[in-house]
Amino acid sequence: MKLKVLLLAAIYSLLTCLSASAEEEKLSGELTPIGQTLSIEGNKSKFNEYRDIRSGVTGDAAVQAEKGKYYLDFNATDIGRRDQRYDLQGGQWGGFKFDLKYDELPHNFTENAKTFYSGAYSNNLTYTPQPPSTFLPNTNFTTWNNFDYSVQRNTLSGGFKLDVLKPLFFGVSAAREERKGVIPIGAAGTSPGGVSLELPAPVNYLTDTLRFEAGYLKNPLSLNLRYTYGQFRNNNGTLNFIDPATANTAATTDSFTLPPENDYYKFDFKGAVKLPWNSKFNADASYARNESTRNLFNSYVSDSRGSAADPGTAPISNIGARGQTGILLTNNVFNGQLDIQNYNFVLTTNPLYFLDAKFFYKYYQTNNRSSQITTIDPGPTPAGVTPTVLNNADRLFDYLTYRFGGQVGFKLPMSFYLIGEYTQVHTSRKRDDIPTNDDYIYGATLRWSGVDFMVARVGYEYLYRHAEPTTPADPTSIENFLRRFDVAHKEQDTVKANVDLFPVEDLTISLGYKWRQIRYTDTTLGLQTWWGNEYHVDADYLLLKRVKLFGYFDFEYAKIDQTERSFTTPSTSNPALAPTATAFNWSLSQTNYNWTYGAGTEIYALPKKLTFRLQYSFVQAKGFADYTYLMPTSLLAQQAPLNTRTQDNIDISNLDNYRITYWLAKVTYNPIKSLSLALAWAYEEYKYDDAQLNGYSPVPTSSTGSILGFLTGAYANQDYRANIVFGSLSYLF
Repeated sequence: MKLKVLLLAAIYSLLTCLSASAEEEKLSGELTPIGQTLSIEGNKSKFNEYRDIRSGVTGDAAVQAEKGKYYLDFNATDIGRRDQRYDLQGGQWGGFKFDLKYDELPHNFTENAKTFYSGAYSNNLTYTPQPPSTFLPNTNFTTWNNFDYSVQRNTLSGGFKLDVLKPLFFGVSAAREERKGVIPIGAAGTSPGGVSLELPAPVNYLTDTLRFEAGYLKNPLSLNLRYTYGQFRNNNGTLNFIDPATANTAATTDSFTLPPENDYYKFDFKGAVKLPWNSKFNADASYARNESTRNLFNSYVSDSRGSAADPGTAPISNIGARGQTGILLTNNVFNGQLDIQNYNFVLTTNPLYFLDAKFFYKYYQTNNRSSQITTIDPGPTPAGVTPTVLNNADRLFDYLTYRFGGQVGFKLPMSFYLIGEYTQVHTSRKRDDIPTNDDYIYGATLRWSGVDFMVARVGYEYLYRHAEPTTPADPTSIENFLRRFDVAHKEQDTVKANVDLFPVEDLTISLGYKWRQIRYTDTTLGLQTWWGNEYHVDADYLLLKRVKLFGYFDFEYAKIDQTERSFTTPSTSNPALAPTATAFNWSLSQTNYNWTYGAGTEIYALPKKLTFRLQYSFVQAKGFADYTYLMPTSLLAQQAPLNTRTQDNIDISNLDNYRITYWLAKVTYNPIKSLSLALAWAYEEYKYDDAQLNGYSPVPTSSTGSILGFLTGAYANQDYRANIVFGSLSYLF
């Protein structure tokens, strides 16, 4: 509320200053109150995932004012809603300019989620065990506590730029972003295995950003130097909760680390200079640092007894604390520091009327200077237990990449235009499996515009990625055979074609096609191939200057093939071994279909007076996962549940399926030039179908009845059906 008052006060003050000027004033704008009513069945959060549509009154406003050298421009949308925006810009032509913005944006996940914990919206989650159990919560989820998963982001920003000292200019800007709400996070009851927990984690973030800039702008040279400081603050450093996995874990408090507070500094330079032969050179360079400090825990929650007097047969805690295992750290404070360097150089030239070119070089590198800490787990070591010694030096991620290349365009006879391009990319990262990649990308595009009613384009791109896998020291490690697709060696072909047609006046047709194939030629286990097609058709036509018709159709198809292996011990990880009931290869062929189409019309019954609009759109996605266990039928029958699995019933026929239907009918009437009345109805329906969420239960159980987890309903039951009726009155002045 304080931010809104500040913004409105600033607008009023500036309008007063303009009114006080003796020069002639130019004032124009538009005021649009909007009334709407909403009727919805189903998931309200999904319907309003990134918006705030509800019954009531809202509106938009726009005001432009000018007096002599001074100007002011104000815009507001969705006034009074959780997605409202205000934007004020003004200044003096050639002297200075300023801007002040306020923006709200919700992200709604799930309404009326449920948890057995008390303390949702806080960072302390507790519960009372349900007798006769001494540690399990109440499993009757209908009695659990309700809360909402939602995050509200509010941003206030402003800036001032001084141009009066041309060719020099100076500027300062600041922004404050607040985020408040609750998000779902997952935690494991024990490791490995145990129950799964879905926890409501509080969000109470504050980010402040301050920026100074100075520069020089005079043909043919422009220079810009900026300094940015950012500060992130989180009121909740940890989420404390009771872990119901066992009686021992429930006897203590566990903690989940939330985003740490940090500070950000950045210097960056941008420059450009015009050169002979119709050329221009651009250079960007920046150096940034991100810093944070965090106290570390000296123990973790485990299924351990505090002493021999505690019930059960679990190991006794090495620090005598029930449910905790102590560790030794060489430093109890982690100091994070990440330095980032970035350089970009671009040369564009058009020396001859038939020739243009672009050459570039980009460099990006991180230098992780964070604390290197050794952990001894457990410490002090109980008798007969060999401690595990871990050092995070190899886990301090660093990244370096540079790319260079060029693009050359030629105007050819008969209205052809040819573009050839080449890019080479080198990437090095601190990663165990494949630390280095080299990409080589070749491409060509041919465009033809030899007739007035058509423009045609066709293009081809080839990517070759070279990867050098690291050979593990252990010859039985699965890493000898597994290649992760984001860094694996691959070859990729892409073909694009597009035709834009203008056969008659007021008719436009666009046709497009894209084909892509990716081959992971050096992969034994992992993604093998990806290939897909995309088609699109768009058309619009103005009939007799009175009726506008428009429509579109898009279709995408993708097929993904991978080979993986299930095994129980490293000695059975080799995919070349003969299959057994517990160690075997399996494959997955996944297909994804996506299509969308729509059509509509605008009828200008009385030109510039009465307009009717009718619109329909439809979106659908379907996924199918075809699993194959690469084993004889006799071994397949041994998979749990016994004698039930076949190569057909292990498939997933509903993989991330959804459907969106939308209708709009609207009539607009302008009785006079300065007044516009509108009345509309909209219908929106969303249906979701996925094997992982169908039959959702907050307390899933195994075939033997044992509890597998405690969930909260996040992302469950997403279907909705909504009718919206709204009317507006716009006044132009």
